[in-house]
Amino acid sequence: MALSTGSLLAGRYEITAPIAVGGMGEVWKARDQILDRIVAAKVLKSEFTGDPSFLARFRNEARHTAGLTHPNIASVYDYGETVDDTGTQQLAFLVMEFVEGQPLVSILHDEGALPVDWTLHVVSQSADGLSAAHRAGVVHRDIKPGNLMVRPDGVVKLTDFGIAQARDATPLTRTGMVVGTAQYLSPEQAQGMEVNAASDVYSLGVVAYECLTGARPFDGASQVAIALAHINRPPPPLPSHVPAAVRLLVERALAKDPADRFPDGGAFAEAVRRVAAGGTLAPVVGPGTMPTQIVAADALENSRTQVISVTDATAVAGVGAVGPRTGAVAPMPPLHAADDDEEWGPEEEPGDRRRGGRAKWAWLAAALALVLLLGGGAWWLLGSGDRGRDDQAGATPTPSASSTAPTGLFLDPDLFIGEPADAVEAELTAAGLTVTQVPADDDVLADVEENLAAGDVAGLDPEGVQAAPGDTVTLYVAEEAYSPEGDEVPAPATSEAPTAEPTREPTPTP
Repeated sequence: MALSTGSLLAGRYEITAPIAVGGMGEVWKARDQILDRIVAAKVLKSEFTGDPSFLARFRNEARHTAGLTHPNIASVYDYGETVDDTGTQQLAFLVMEFVEGQPLVSILHDEGALPVDWTLHVVSQSADGLSAAHRAGVVHRDIKPGNLMVRPDGVVKLTDFGIAQARDATPLTRTGMVVGTAQYLSPEQAQGMEVNAASDVYSLGVVAYECLTGARPFDGASQVAIALAHINRPPPPLPSHVPAAVRLLVERALAKDPADRFPDGGAFAEAVRRVAAGGTLAPVVGPGTMPTQIVAADALENSRTQVISVTDATAVAGVGAVGPRTGAVAPMPPLHAADDDEEWGPEEEPGDRRRGGRAKWAWLAAALALVLLLGGGAWWLLGSGDRGRDDQAGATPTPSASSTAPTGLFLDPDLFIGEPADAVEAELTAAGLTVTQVPADDDVLADVEENLAAGDVAGLDPEGVQAAPGDTVTLYVAEEAYSPEGDEVPAPATSEAPTAEPTREPTPTP
């Protein structure tokens, strides 16, 4: 580690205890010696500090969060770049508030499905936080339970703006790149299309669905299956005990067409409060609206919830106790805070198998790290081409009235390489594409940056384009195990235990 207990960060922050360690950074409890207060310090690992794209995203998180002041958004105190105690490693750090609380993912793990009033409480406050971001021209792009902190008094804090996109800002990713976490992606996000405030509304709708059912609407054995489900399948219907107005609320947030959703966090929050007060919503009828009661059998199979393992924890949130807004739903009963000596463990969500090079995407961080982990946890860039390039068109915070539901499938190599070719072929065929498999030659394998098992996809043609039903895709398949470094390839894992599924990250530029 670049720091240790007793280190003095930037001549001001005395490191007192580790909170979490991830693949890209460290989170420490610290004492601000000038203001004499306890803070949380998020430190980017030195190997990433030297990479311009990673450092830009870390600065992006600091800039976006520091510019947002709202009771439902976790605050940033300070940002800086310095050296470690030895004077040999460059460090970039973010200093945030430190308060007790739990990530929503931990509460869902402990409680399963939440009562309707609790769900409305969480969603209304989360949407209020998004409203402040959207008014400032910022789209979060990674709304999920791990990025929603719940304090013991029930106040919800929105965290982790590391992959947020600001209106008119210098873009950090390229058009066609998918940024976010698979189970919570909007259909337009899943295809690498431009995102806007309505994309955050969709992701929060997924969270609402999960709170009400204890299961996410779309899960699958691979990221391809999950992305296709977001694009093409309606969610399974909500349980019969969910009131009709709440059902319509969630269905509208999960509309495939951005124009059919609530346009931004503010509109979503107001609708939640109206429903909580006994009001109703008019159903949206349009080409992007999902059916209420019609669901395919395979969609039901993919909605199952797998076991996750996560510890309750002290986490970063906001300052002081802030009650709900006037007219908000009744607050949740107080939640028990974690013991100070409770051991941290990784957040585990059901996800894709990981082996070889894909292990570099896994965070070994606790639930708190999801508040502080770098650049949206770790960035899941399913985009084409150079992973370190930063030239995407900026996002627009509000949807266009002419927005239409996305069609087709974006052929992103990062989404397919390393997956079993037969499974990829089945999923692409189900999407209406014609697939052929050919052995991968040395030229194809030379571009692969991760370990492959025999039968894995090593490349595809075409790539980085939007494929329409009827198009032909060629999969280049590894005939034997392959390692880009020539090392022995580890045997595929056989454990049935779920693995951590954070936001995926790009490979750092050398």
